[in-house]
Amino acid sequence: MFILFDRDWGVSVFQNFRGYDDLVDDAEWLLERTPQKSKGFLIRPVSEGGREGIWIGEYNQKGNQIRRQDVLFDGNVASLNRLIGEYVDHKVSEKRFMEKIVIEDLRKKLDSRIVRDFKYYTCPSDRFYRSCIHIERIYRELTNKYGKSKKIPYSKIAEAVEKIDPCEDVIVCPLMEPNVFVRLLNLNKAFKSRKLGEIKFTDSGFVEIR
Repeated sequence: MFILFDRDWGVSVFQNFRGYDDLVDDAEWLLERTPQKSKGFLIRPVSEGGREGIWIGEYNQKGNQIRRQDVLFDGNVASLNRLIGEYVDHKVSEKRFMEKIVIEDLRKKLDSRIVRDFKYYTCPSDRFYRSCIHIERIYRELTNKYGKSKKIPYSKIAEAVEKIDPCEDVIVCPLMEPNVFVRLLNLNKAFKSRKLGEIKFTDSGFVEIR
């Protein structure tokens, strides 16, 4: 089994992959046959001398070769290995499994430079709309300061957005788009997806938060 973390395409699971137990050759064989990829890494469970571990191989957009690799054996890695085994044996649901292998958690558990260096090109939509730490804070700040259903210049909302600290693992944040209007549209989609409220565009240059 391989799990692929790609900068542009997100996470893909290749559950029925068997291979020939040559980790690099198997990974490169898979990469050659995976058109939807750009740059990232693969994870595969391994065992050695009775120990359960994880192999990690990094690839980039210039080809299908593994350029760096780590093999890890410790407590956290063993638990991840077991989780993968439980998923293969259908003891863990796909939803639960995907929740457990998010990149933020892997950074905490795996002592791997490859994992720490990984960056998404754009923030995954599921993370942005459901768990971005900035969305609710911006909503509270704006409604506390300006109230609801009152006209305010949309430049004020842009100023609130500009205060955020970009996530370290994302190259392009939806709230950091060069076009200010696009930033507000993305913020509005996030507000509505969490059922916080919405931004209504009224007169030229003014909005209402409802």
